Amino acid sequence: MNFLRGDIARLRRCTAITTGSEGAIPRCKPLKYAYEKEIVLYAYFKKLDYFSTECIYSPNAYRGHARAFLKDLEALRPSAIMDIIHSGENLSVKEDVRMPVQGTCTRCGYISSQGLCKACVLLEGLNRGLPKLGIGKHHKLHHKLLAQEPLSEAETRKLKVVDF
Repeated sequence: MNFLRGDIARLRRCTAITTGSEGAIPRCKPLKYAYEKEIVLYAYFKKLDYFSTECIYSPNAYRGHARAFLKDLEALRPSAIMDIIHSGENLSVKEDVRMPVQGTCTRCGYISSQGLCKACVLLEGLNRGLPKLGIGKHHKLHHKLLAQEPLSEAETRKLKVVDF
């Protein structure tokens, strides 16, 4: 998905053999170069428990379209997924290019690219009676949420309306 979106910062982070930022527990990926089919077969023959059901909403999500595209690519060229991983590993960016910085949420301390993570924005919206606050692009309101300032009438009206 990061490759398709052109998100080079995340692509570089997710293709590393170990991931984790300062303050977070690093994760290693010992099966990074193993195909999903091989991992499932190994779990099956070793009688390991694994979660194989998929969310009912995922086929219509962007992730589902990206997965279908990768499966089609893999049918044409079996090494397509490994090629994407290797290209992410070998990706180089010029020194003068400004890359997004991975920060932390000011409320809960979890990893976030904004001042508030999405979970805290959703909770704030529910606590204020504004269910649409965490849905969509409302980054302009984050500074008001951080300062715990009240929203204007127009902002509140826009966020209260729930269309079904």
